[in-house]
Amino acid sequence: MLDEPVLSAWASLRLEHGLPVRSFFSWPGKRNYEGSWWSSTTGSHVSFESLLERDFLMLADYDQDVLGIASQPFAVLWPKGTEGVRGHVPDFFLRLRDGSGRVVDVRHRDHLEAGSRQFAMTRALCEEAGWDYEVFSGISEPRFSNLRWLSGYRLPRYAPTGTVVPVILEAVGSGISVSGAVRRAARMLMLEPSIVQAHLLHLAFVGILDVGLDESLSMDAWIAPSQEMLPMSSLAAAS
Repeated sequence: MLDEPVLSAWASLRLEHGLPVRSFFSWPGKRNYEGSWWSSTTGSHVSFESLLERDFLMLADYDQDVLGIASQPFAVLWPKGTEGVRGHVPDFFLRLRDGSGRVVDVRHRDHLEAGSRQFAMTRALCEEAGWDYEVFSGISEPRFSNLRWLSGYRLPRYAPTGTVVPVILEAVGSGISVSGAVRRAARMLMLEPSIVQAHLLHLAFVGILDVGLDESLSMDAWIAPSQEMLPMSSLAAAS
């Protein structure tokens, strides 16, 4: 079986619904940190083995093109005699909105050169299977800090009800500052501004509203309806 070719039919496998192919273990003094990220995309926890992997999950969760996420999705055993490598378990598999798949390896920038051969072999395998391939090495500032703050509002407890969403969209109009939107929507809804702010930022994380992540976020930041906003009939389900 080690020398069996990769089949194009692999691209149709629903890997985003699978369990990790191996377990994570921790021990005293271990250098990396593992845990679980609650994903608003999947509505469940996704495991990670390092804080850098957690950062990737945060970014994938925010990406509106991503519909499914699986950790440690499959194992590859390279053909016998392959020099220097025996096997590889990619870090994540993503199912994208257009139905395609993407395999992701997460490596610190300092380790990219050492893993270049492994990455090249995995990329070739993914191309044969019909998947995209990505090597993730981090998020630049201020995008990282902005996304980390915004991701705190991804949880369901911050989601507005279906009747509240249209009022918030009306308050935002074609674009307004976050503080202006909060004040306007709070008056219209007769709710505490802190509650409205949480609703507003939840809608920004799930892609119904847009805020720029390339400049430091504040209450003065501009917020507007997403250019790819879902139809009104779908907003309640999305939130």
